[in-house]
Amino acid sequence: MKRNNFILLLVIFCFISGNAQKIDDEDPLYARAGFKGGINYSSILGDADGTDARVRIHLGAVIEYPISSKFFIQGELLYSAQGYKINVGDQEQKISLNYFSLPIVTKIYLTETISLETGPQFSLLTSVGNDDVPDNDPFFDAFNDLDVSWAFGAGYKLESGLFFQLRYNLGLTNINDTGIIDVTNRNSIAQLSIGYLFKTKNNRRIIREQ
Repeated sequence: MKRNNFILLLVIFCFISGNAQKIDDEDPLYARAGFKGGINYSSILGDADGTDARVRIHLGAVIEYPISSKFFIQGELLYSAQGYKINVGDQEQKISLNYFSLPIVTKIYLTETISLETGPQFSLLTSVGNDDVPDNDPFFDAFNDLDVSWAFGAGYKLESGLFFQLRYNLGLTNINDTGIIDVTNRNSIAQLSIGYLFKTKNNRRIIREQ
């Protein structure tokens, strides 16, 4: 099931790539592809008590393509290491939740370099870790495969293609699926990213004469 979900995420990302190329062929605003990576400040919101955040990483591929000179769509395919800390008795346990994520965000450029962004993110759980649990398989089954969140953020992009992003992902779905007790917890992730969009001979914006 998880493999099929990952294939679906990959197909959607390829579809975004294909549409970006079509826009590139028909419009003087050009798509750019690249990569990004950065830091996750990861925690959860909900019924769990005694939780704290963890600092982890994310990295992956990015495609930015234009709808207009001010309005862009950015699709990403990321590996996102998340999780949280929780106090059980007198012991602190570190929970690792690792996802393949597909954010699809809209970007509104306020200036040539500064943008605001928002949009959904779909994530597939790939692995779960807890050093204090001898067998992580039953622990893995206590979490839902699919996580949906909503992203809010801002970006700063240089003409060279170097860009910086600050984003917050608010979980919309319950990450837990215990089948025993009714608990609801949602992911809460703050991200700081740096990336690069590659340049091609046709990627610069062409200003039409009025």
